[in-house]
Amino acid sequence: MLLGIDPKELKTYVRTKICVWMLIAALLQLPQLESKQDTLHATSLFNIWTKYAPRLPADYYNEKLLKVGDSLCEMKEYKLALLQCYGRYLQQFTINFDENKADVNQFKTAFFPKGFGDKNAAHTFHALSGKNICHYELVCDSDVNLQNKDSVTQCLHILSSLRLIMQVALPQEHLCWIIFNGTIYIYTICRKLMIVGQSSKALEYLLWASTCMEFSVPLLSVRYLTWRATLYTAVCQCYYDCQAGIHGEAFARRALAKIDELRQLELMSSSQSQEESRRHYREATIKMAVMIFKRGVFESRRKNKSFFRPKIRVNLREAQTLPWPRTVTERLLDEMFDSTASRFLAVLEALSDSNRRTLQTGPIVTDEVEIRDVVSELFMAGKELLIMSNTGADGMLDFPQISLLQLTVKGNNVISIDAAVKFVKLAFTYEEWSLFESLAGQLIDFLQRQDDPESKKAEKDLTLLVAVEPLINVKRNKGLVFPMENYKEGQSAQIYVKKIAFHDSCAKTYGYSEDIFHLAATLYSVCASPQNVQPDKEIVVDMIMFLWQKCKLGIQRINMPRNDYAKFTQKISTNKWVYLLWQINEVIHCYKMEDINVVVVAEVTLRLSEILELLGNPRRKFKKSLEIPLRKGTGEFFGISRGNIEILPILKKKPVEQLFLAYELLDKAIDGINLNCMLTTLPNGSSVIDHCYAKYTQDVDGDICKPVTANTFMMDLHLELIQAQHHIAVVLLDQLQVLQTPTLSKHISTKGPEKLKEPRSIDCFTELSVLNKIRKNKLSKAIYLMQKALLIFEKDSASTSSHNFLMHLNEGV
Repeated sequence: MLLGIDPKELKTYVRTKICVWMLIAALLQLPQLESKQDTLHATSLFNIWTKYAPRLPADYYNEKLLKVGDSLCEMKEYKLALLQCYGRYLQQFTINFDENKADVNQFKTAFFPKGFGDKNAAHTFHALSGKNICHYELVCDSDVNLQNKDSVTQCLHILSSLRLIMQVALPQEHLCWIIFNGTIYIYTICRKLMIVGQSSKALEYLLWASTCMEFSVPLLSVRYLTWRATLYTAVCQCYYDCQAGIHGEAFARRALAKIDELRQLELMSSSQSQEESRRHYREATIKMAVMIFKRGVFESRRKNKSFFRPKIRVNLREAQTLPWPRTVTERLLDEMFDSTASRFLAVLEALSDSNRRTLQTGPIVTDEVEIRDVVSELFMAGKELLIMSNTGADGMLDFPQISLLQLTVKGNNVISIDAAVKFVKLAFTYEEWSLFESLAGQLIDFLQRQDDPESKKAEKDLTLLVAVEPLINVKRNKGLVFPMENYKEGQSAQIYVKKIAFHDSCAKTYGYSEDIFHLAATLYSVCASPQNVQPDKEIVVDMIMFLWQKCKLGIQRINMPRNDYAKFTQKISTNKWVYLLWQINEVIHCYKMEDINVVVVAEVTLRLSEILELLGNPRRKFKKSLEIPLRKGTGEFFGISRGNIEILPILKKKPVEQLFLAYELLDKAIDGINLNCMLTTLPNGSSVIDHCYAKYTQDVDGDICKPVTANTFMMDLHLELIQAQHHIAVVLLDQLQVLQTPTLSKHISTKGPEKLKEPRSIDCFTELSVLNKIRKNKLSKAIYLMQKALLIFEKDSASTSSHNFLMHLNEGV
């Protein structure tokens, strides 16, 4: 014995520590494999566990297994953590257990056969929660916007599993950490569902999370009150999203009563109320009061059908010249809230509608005049609160760099910049144009002097809204609310927007307002700027849709000369609609393809690729074409750069570069449709079945042919893109003089060193790279070979090789 320690125990302890150190050293090598395939990650981790599992005690091994899983989650290696850590731990239990169909007793029997007092129970809860979080992250990775119905279903299954775990742990006070973590997981997933418009499905789980916080005694302390209030607010918001405002207000009142009960219990205890406790109570109370105000401000003004005496309406234009409080709404704000920040928060929440996008402008949809008056009064109140609290000595607005909620909790009489930006966006949505333009100008002026990303994003959002306002407010209405003080019509915002990257020397339009092209130039300048900050995706997507509807009509009106290439190029170089088409295309590719309507992407790409083909292949398309040197750009050859006319960037390219650009744009559009099909794939595969007709036998009418798939438009568009891409590919290969003859193409193989290479430049563009992209798609291959045969026939109509080529194609495909 040495120092009272058994040598055998010491030897075992040392061996265990050495194994752990070797295990950790091996795991630290995993991040170095990030550039390789995920299979290598899984294989490496599998070998590590297999090698060290027999050498470590089971409890110690399981603890380290779950910690490694947590580390992998921090590295965002969710699939690896799920399969090799949490999943590996849960393999010791029933494999075929379905949590979505099991009750509490079955769940306990399957995962906790020794009860909750077992030392491994905490590890089991940990693994179950980690498994659900990894599942959720993998769903979001594959479908970030939850466009697929199956993705929403998987989220609901994960929520059901979390609810079952919490249901088992709720009676055990020492497992309160499971309840608290479960509420966080449920809130995270439900917020995602609410964002994508699935509030009705998230409601029951948020209610469950709120209830668990109330029934877990350790979680009833004041330190968790802020989180409880957040869950209460989410429940109320779900009710309002589902157009069930009466239930939202009732739940807010119930939550307010629960908060008051907790306050009374604390007052009865021996501990004295501290400043931190008062802050928690104030924040929770204000959140619930705002949820009550959201419905109460409207309901208190509705007509009482039992009375026939009409109420006397206040002249809101005259009321704006009176001192605060001027209206019923402002008096209600004074009664319910004690600071400018909290009143402004209530105004924002009352005006907000999650079912309405920013560019969906118009007054509130109702026949009740009183409700429309309340909306106007809310805007009047918000404007007055801004003037009273944030006007500086120079008469301009100034804002602190702190959130509105923090100002509300502190009881400050000042408003944050993010709240002011949200207010001006609401003024745009509700068509309070005078208020919007005057306030947007001052906010843009303030935001230009800020350097943080949030301010730059807000500046871009407001810039886009100011640019699109003349196109929406065609009749130049003013709105009911007066503009801000010291505002002169036509100054500031519009002047600032018109200075942004617009070319004044473009040709005249075809009956459309110049504002369309100002908007397009502004959108392109804002989205293509080198700053690593992008404007609100929702605003950009809606503006792309708006501009494309206008551009599509403008493109159709252009009378393109089809016989003279010189006149055609001149027409393209001076036409605003073509420039607008190019700008829309550039903005589209600044965002992820799943964020943009894939139909718009396809239509824009087809129109632009058609123009690029006409520019890049004049000999085939124009009877009167010039012999254009391939080494010169189109604009350089025709001298378009002379004068003040802005050169369209695609005209600066050489003909082969124009064709290659068209090929790449079509390739991106096809990838976008493929991604859309993948995201919307249903579990039964019906959404990806090729369109065909199947016979359905009926007793009366006999055999009837019905289409298997309903949405044929998307498939037709997909086919048109593939056909256009192959057409461009054949023409480009011919110009590069690498197009193989029919006899040689018979023996083309897609196997070889170039199979995995993508044509990143014109020098790498070969027929083999095109066939490698086609792979085993027989329809795509047939279209490509038909385009190839057509080109051969056009070059030599007397030759029989194209006919023989098609016959061979018919036999092979």
